[in-house]
Amino acid sequence: MKREMNPSVNVGLKPFETFDLMLASFLRCRNFTIKDIKRHNGRTGFTFDDSPQLRQAVIDYANDAPIAVRTFCGTIRDLKAITR
Repeated sequence: MKREMNPSVNVGLKPFETFDLMLASFLRCRNFTIKDIKRHNGRTGFTFDDSPQLRQAVIDYANDAPIAVRTFCGTIRDLKAITR
C-alpha cells in the first residue's frame, strides 16, 4: 500500500527561529503563529513553524513588501511587552 504525503503538512521541517523583532512582527502580521519565545544569551528568539509560505514571507520582508503600518507597529509593541 502506497502512502501519499499531504504537501500542506510540514513533517520533518525544523522550526524557523529569528532574533529579529521586526521580522517576527512582519511574520505575525502575515498571520504566522509564534510557536515559542525563548531567551538566548540575553536575546529573544521567536520560533515559527517552517514552511515554503513562511520562507516566501521572509523574502518578501527582505524586499520591503507592503504591510499595514498600524498593525505592524502594534505588533512590535505587543512583542516587546511579551519579551520584557
